[in-house]
Amino acid sequence: MGIRLFIKDLQFASSSVGFLPNLKWFLFNHASHMLLLFRIGQDLRTIPVLGKVLGFIIEYLIRILFASDISCHARIGAGFVIVHGHDIVIGADVVIGERCKIFNGVTLGNKDTTQTSHGNQPHLGNDVLVSTGAKILGPVKVGDHVVIGANSVVIKDCRSHTVVAGVPARVVKDLQRAAV
Repeated sequence: MGIRLFIKDLQFASSSVGFLPNLKWFLFNHASHMLLLFRIGQDLRTIPVLGKVLGFIIEYLIRILFASDISCHARIGAGFVIVHGHDIVIGADVVIGERCKIFNGVTLGNKDTTQTSHGNQPHLGNDVLVSTGAKILGPVKVGDHVVIGANSVVIKDCRSHTVVAGVPARVVKDLQRAAV
């Protein structure tokens, strides 16, 4: 399943279903290599007993090779794109919808490190763009078609079709009203 999702990730990233554009994106984009490792790690985690060890090894490789901490337990939908894949943190209980794009320096994780990750990490909808350096912390729900501005800190839910920015993040633009 992970490889099928990875192919959809490549197609979304390259904006093409053609072989050559996807091959080019895969060969020359280091973030696609990190994403491939993550997708393989997701598949390996389904193997009883041995899968936990192999998944841990994949997570460690991602840390060492890409300076990012992405849990293979995270549930990430098809069409996921990482732009400039360095310094990214995605926690174990994070859920990310389809066709989402994140930039470098993004953290999706706990607001309070004394709590377990279960139930305390963000859920992102479909078609979400998370800009450079943004932090989404705690059990936050981000709706569909949301743009999160660079270096924003999101600690409250974000409704669909909005642009949020700031520390703490607040709605700066309603995309539905802007389209009318």
